[in-house]
Amino acid sequence: MKNFYSYKAWVLDFDGTLFNNLPVRIFMAIWLIIYYAPRPLRWKEIFILREYRRLREKLFAAEAENCHELQLKNLSERYKVSTKEIWNIINLWTIEKPKFLIKKFQREKLITAIKKFQAEGKIIVIYSDNPVAEKIKALDFVPNFYFWSDDDLIKCMKPNPQGLNNIIKFLKLNRAEILYVGDRDDRDGACAKNADVDYCDVKEFIKILMRTDNNGRQKN
Repeated sequence: MKNFYSYKAWVLDFDGTLFNNLPVRIFMAIWLIIYYAPRPLRWKEIFILREYRRLREKLFAAEAENCHELQLKNLSERYKVSTKEIWNIINLWTIEKPKFLIKKFQREKLITAIKKFQAEGKIIVIYSDNPVAEKIKALDFVPNFYFWSDDDLIKCMKPNPQGLNNIIKFLKLNRAEILYVGDRDDRDGACAKNADVDYCDVKEFIKILMRTDNNGRQKN
């Protein structure tokens, strides 16, 4: 096993990797019910949120570019609502409101390791298929860089390796100097494999960190 701290950069997925996704999803579902139950005239917004996620999955499968813009345009035409209003709904429920829960359920052991890694002068990159600029503010660290699928440097969704390949070029590092950490083998793992970059599932990553010291030796 290669010592995780020997890499020069860690590239980390966001949702489900830097925080525990399940409790966040459960609390958000409860929040939606409590908010919309007494507001039947706004129930259309629930369908917009649901279709936003489904449409993203469809675009992901098709490896479409500019997914965010395509999503907003499609939903605007379907629900006869401006793209600005569509985005306000999406932003409120997928970015602004979850920030409290992201902070509460962030993976503390991983965050501690990230801070230690950065203190050694190493690079932390967040790479997500979803908008992350605002959600990152809920975490107890600041990454060196962050990217998402619609950034000019990326322009694709995982497991297409184009985005990760461009991040590697941007960092001016060799592939062997980078470790990718994620929570989904079918997306994050496949993306790393397609880009010929070392990969570790976040749960296994944390387990190994807890068993070894900074030099990769087993703790007593």
